Amino acid sequence: MSKHANQHDSQTGWNRRTLCLFITSAIITLTFLSPTAWADKPSAQRTAPPVINVQVSPDARLTIYKSVILLPALTEGETIDEPLSNALSRALGNLHKYHVLRPENVESWLKKKLKSDKNLSMAELAHQAGIDLRASAIITAEAHPRQKIGELLVRLDSTPVTTWDIVMWDTRNGQPVWKLTISHQDVVPAQEKTKETTTILAQAIAALEKKMVSKGDIFSTQLPQPEVLSTQGDIRSVRIVLQPNPPHIFSRYQLLRAEDPKAVFRPTGPPVANKTPLILVDHGLRDATSYYYTVIGINNAGLANVPATPFAITTTGAPSSVHNLHAAGGSLRHIQLFWEPSQDPTVKEYVIYRSVNSDGPFKKIAIVSGRDQQTYIDKGQPSGYSRYGVLADNSRYFYIIRTRNIVGVTSEDSQIVSATTKGVPQPPTNLQAIDRQPKKIPLAWAASSDPDVVGYAIFRAQAPKGPFQQIEYVSGRENQQYVDDGSWEHPLQNDTTYWYRLRAVNVVEAQSPDSGTVSAITKAAPQAVIGVKAANGLFRKINLGWQPNPEPDIDHYEIYRGTIADNIRTKITTVGPKKTTYTDMGLADSRTYWYRIRAVDQDGLTGAWSAVVHATTKHPPVQPKGLKAIVGPSGILLSWKKNPEPDIDHYEISNGSFLSGQLGDSKKPQFFYPHPVKPGSEFKFLVRAVDQDGLESAYSEPLVIMRPE
Repeated sequence: MSKHANQHDSQTGWNRRTLCLFITSAIITLTFLSPTAWADKPSAQRTAPPVINVQVSPDARLTIYKSVILLPALTEGETIDEPLSNALSRALGNLHKYHVLRPENVESWLKKKLKSDKNLSMAELAHQAGIDLRASAIITAEAHPRQKIGELLVRLDSTPVTTWDIVMWDTRNGQPVWKLTISHQDVVPAQEKTKETTTILAQAIAALEKKMVSKGDIFSTQLPQPEVLSTQGDIRSVRIVLQPNPPHIFSRYQLLRAEDPKAVFRPTGPPVANKTPLILVDHGLRDATSYYYTVIGINNAGLANVPATPFAITTTGAPSSVHNLHAAGGSLRHIQLFWEPSQDPTVKEYVIYRSVNSDGPFKKIAIVSGRDQQTYIDKGQPSGYSRYGVLADNSRYFYIIRTRNIVGVTSEDSQIVSATTKGVPQPPTNLQAIDRQPKKIPLAWAASSDPDVVGYAIFRAQAPKGPFQQIEYVSGRENQQYVDDGSWEHPLQNDTTYWYRLRAVNVVEAQSPDSGTVSAITKAAPQAVIGVKAANGLFRKINLGWQPNPEPDIDHYEIYRGTIADNIRTKITTVGPKKTTYTDMGLADSRTYWYRIRAVDQDGLTGAWSAVVHATTKHPPVQPKGLKAIVGPSGILLSWKKNPEPDIDHYEISNGSFLSGQLGDSKKPQFFYPHPVKPGSEFKFLVRAVDQDGLESAYSEPLVIMRPE
């Protein structure tokens, strides 16, 4: 039936010469590009991949073919190829796009038609089959073997090549819906031919499926329609819940919408993945409007089910208003609001308004997100965390609330409610101050019963009417006492009266009015030490004495010394309260020292300074005077004037030499030096006085004796 093949090629836009040249070029190209692919294989196994050409009509996406009949495959349009028919039937079944039928009478019909009219083209044959067999589309398949070197579809190495033309025809217009042209080498053994045919057709059907999807021909009568579990109209949106299909059936779902069931349905957005829960939502709709929807499932290959009958969903309108609004006052700088949560499922938040007058104007102060919310605390500030707000103390505020849905439509006003904030704390009571404490005044008071009080501000003045200045803040409502000891820069003065007031302070630092005023006087310091005396002329020490202070709590006396009268800053010692004398030891000879003393009581208060006294330590002996000598045959007799000091112990005689200069000593003012004076000799003598305390005078003027030769 060669005429069938020729007319078939003519109607599908291909002629044999063009097709042969295309396939021959592809085979030659593959041969030269992959020479190593054939190098180590036997010649019978050198098979190249099949060459598959796919064409899909642009109008294929406009028609859903509910009944498709597969005619038996023909070889050269004359004989039925049963293996190819069976393999093609299985491959089309795996496509999951058409309900492909093979009626029992189709083979007898084909044989009868071929016998009765041998001049029918393949297009005419398919069109007649569609009419006779009542199918919306017919699929035909025709094999064209080539075996000789001189024919067009043959490899250069004489390998046989077979071409299959597989076409689906639209019965209504007789035009191809799609066409597959498959050329492959026919070299496998007979026992493997069925397997090879199945493999090649699977590749071709996969390529066809991909091409269909790219052309928009996606609807399949073999895929089930998604099951819609529920639908719901919301504010400017709808919500559709599906029963998910197994993932191998659908990988995603597409929602389609139209405003009329007979209009064109368009996607509402990107497809939604097949996962639980499977909810499709369409946004951006008009209020209180009906829309029509259908849902399609899409498999991994991109095929979809035939859309089901559309269903309508109507969006909702404005939300309902708030009921049972209440305001609670009596709190510190904030007011708490309560209301009954809205039962309207479209409500997403509450808008709160406030005014200082019942007739307004009302100003928006907050948005509370969440339909289930039913409380709000107005702190008078738009954002930021604070336990207490900034509303005015002891002030009344008025409120209304509106609900707002997910697209920003608000309800009517609620009823107006009002509440009053809490005022400042009450002043502290029972304030007391204790007298006669050393450089401090203890204070005590009754703790405030206000739970918002967190401390007390303490104020002090040096006159009954002030001015009062805050000196401290005592943290803690339960604290009831404080000791005022001044500061490092400004300590409390001794024997001085101070006046005090307190204020309670709450958590927002609001202060109460002043408490009552109390006063107290600090303890007086010890009196100045009197009767201080210092003894002169003692050997390297000075004895001090004084009268005891009259205060009963004297702890000790501090004694200070200086070397000049106006710089007595060195504290040399402290002595106990019962001592009234002290000896200052280790002093320099013939040195005057100045002293002052003060008393310190058991609280550390220091008294005024005593009067300044001074004394001088003992002087060394004066330098001996009148040294003279008498030279005799056996030595030299030295003599000098007696020193005036009554406690001279002895005199020391020296020749002035550094190493062996000491010649002797004498209790009396004379000394005999037993060395004859020879001619040409020279002698030098010096004398100094030493008293009973070991004090040494300066050496006398030297005496030099010389005897010429």
